[in-house]
Amino acid sequence: LLVSTQFTGKQWYQRRVRANNLRNTMASLSLDAANKLAAGEAEAAKRSKDKAELQAMPTRTYLDQTVVPILLQGLGVLAKERPPNPIEYLAAFLLKNKHLYED
Repeated sequence: LLVSTQFTGKQWYQRRVRANNLRNTMASLSLDAANKLAAGEAEAAKRSKDKAELQAMPTRTYLDQTVVPILLQGLGVLAKERPPNPIEYLAAFLLKNKHLYED
């Protein structure tokens, strides 16, 4: 059964505008998704490269570049404060201040 629908010029125009807006929105969403995917892949590649570089470093260099700076700062504060629970204090210090030492 075929039903013929007659649209007025205004109705036809409104439907065309809605269809075009929907098409543009879908294209924009697809472009956004593609950009996010590309950015995610680039970030993953960078992390993989960084991990490979870290793995290739000698142990002393790795520790000097990643852990020693914040650890020395934390040990300095620990020696000055002398808390009754030094391990928990140092752990809390490292977690609280790690953002200052991350790339």
